[in-house]
Amino acid sequence: MIKSYSLKRFLVVLSIVGLTISIVGCSSSSDNKDEVSETKIEETNFTPVEFTYSDGAKEYDVKVEKPREKAVTLSQFMTEMLLTLDLGDKMVGTALLDNPILPEFEEAYNKIPELEISEGHSISKEAFIATGADFVSGWDMSISDQTTGSPDELIEKDITPFLAKSYSPDATVETVYEDFELLGKIFDVEDKATEVINKMKSDIKKITDKLCEVKEEDKVRVMVYDSGEDKAMAVGSGLANNLIELAGGENIFGEESQPYINATWESVVAENPEVIVVTDYLAGSPVEEKIEFLKSHPALKDIDAVKNDKIYVVGLADLSPGVRNPMVIEKMYGYFYGENN
Repeated sequence: MIKSYSLKRFLVVLSIVGLTISIVGCSSSSDNKDEVSETKIEETNFTPVEFTYSDGAKEYDVKVEKPREKAVTLSQFMTEMLLTLDLGDKMVGTALLDNPILPEFEEAYNKIPELEISEGHSISKEAFIATGADFVSGWDMSISDQTTGSPDELIEKDITPFLAKSYSPDATVETVYEDFELLGKIFDVEDKATEVINKMKSDIKKITDKLCEVKEEDKVRVMVYDSGEDKAMAVGSGLANNLIELAGGENIFGEESQPYINATWESVVAENPEVIVVTDYLAGSPVEEKIEFLKSHPALKDIDAVKNDKIYVVGLADLSPGVRNPMVIEKMYGYFYGENN
């Protein structure tokens, strides 16, 4: 009797255990289905993004079917644009700083792997492929057969090539907003992009509102000097020109068709800028040397900017597309109208 009772008890316990395992198994399976279902819902909520990428020689149709998760940025302005959108955790490689990173981005930036730069100011294709990137952007020459793979190759591998529209010769700060909007869609952070754009607009308006009292004929004549001794590499058209305008200045080479031009010193003298803004960047000559060159150039001794010691400095990153634009407008306004003197 004792053995029979023990056997029956064993069989009951076994049945209960089996039933429990079955229920747990069903529950686990149901949970997995729910997770898969939720993932599918999230993916379907993403609206595919289509845009045109141009390498200057050919245009490519790009379609983004799901949010980008692994970005490589090969220019400081694009690095800071993504960091502004709180996308640091989706950046797997970066390179080519022009100036120190903005303090508010230092912590996030220091977590991003920095790609090694070889001769020719470029990265290796092997290093790029090793990042596992699904998005890459930078300067106009950043994407090539040698550095990242051709645009065709990238698109075939579902790697999104991107060049900021605000890098074009007719760009304005409005174009920067368009770039932020498109990046917001590509990375599925549209609300954050809208927040960034609205903050930029608000900050810029604080400066442009001050210009109501500045008459057109009283606007300061400005040259932005990048480099060069035989000729002056200076800002022509494009975004930097628009930033000068929004700061209340009149770019002496603003009618040119390219963002940067090589101007003769005779033309600089003829235009007689009242202010010269010198760009500073890590890969260039020390900015102090550039300023000393301008001050000691015999042809420039009688132009207003040199005579009145109105030579100032901005970072190259400040004049590039991105979140720095309101800051440099405010800074240049101070240079032009005495608030930063």
